[in-house]
Amino acid sequence: MKISEKGQKLLANYKKFQKIYILLLAVAAMSFVFLHNYYFAVALAVFTFVLETKYYKCPHCKKSLNSRKKIAEDSCCPNCNKYIFKDLD
Repeated sequence: MKISEKGQKLLANYKKFQKIYILLLAVAAMSFVFLHNYYFAVALAVFTFVLETKYYKCPHCKKSLNSRKKIAEDSCCPNCNKYIFKDLD
């Protein structure tokens, strides 16, 4: 079963989000370690987790997904056990 155009766009957005998520957490870690800017590091880490819970959701059950797991076309939601990118019409 092929994914629809809407599913392909959602997959691309989720992959882009994962890259941004990793980058923001890396910047937070570097600011903590190298710049000793604890407040900025904590604020950035909290911001990334808020983004994850707000935007990185299953389109079927609307529950938050784990952004640290690799996502692919055949990924299933751990909550509703549906394919994330299929049947989105």
